Amino acid sequence: MKTVNFLINVISVPADLLAIADTPEHELYATYQLYQYLVDSNLLHKVWMIDEYNELWLEINFVDEEGEPAFHTLKLDSGSYEEVEFESYSVLTE
Repeated sequence: MKTVNFLINVISVPADLLAIADTPEHELYATYQLYQYLVDSNLLHKVWMIDEYNELWLEINFVDEEGEPAFHTLKLDSGSYEEVEFESYSVLTE
């Protein structure tokens, strides 16, 4: 476990995902949609995990358009988020 003292504000969709925004059949389209959802939400998120490369991951849970629970994890690309100061909390590590 690690301790962090910030929340995440996702501010942009990475360029490689923006490039497929009009290609629903692309294998990464769902990842693009999730990133766009986070950008549009203006919500702050706790970090779920920090991996062996020191990359940040979020856990995102919501009810999808069909009314079904949807559970996702997302590795954040550098430059796509801001850290917002917050009280310390523990996160998973790999």
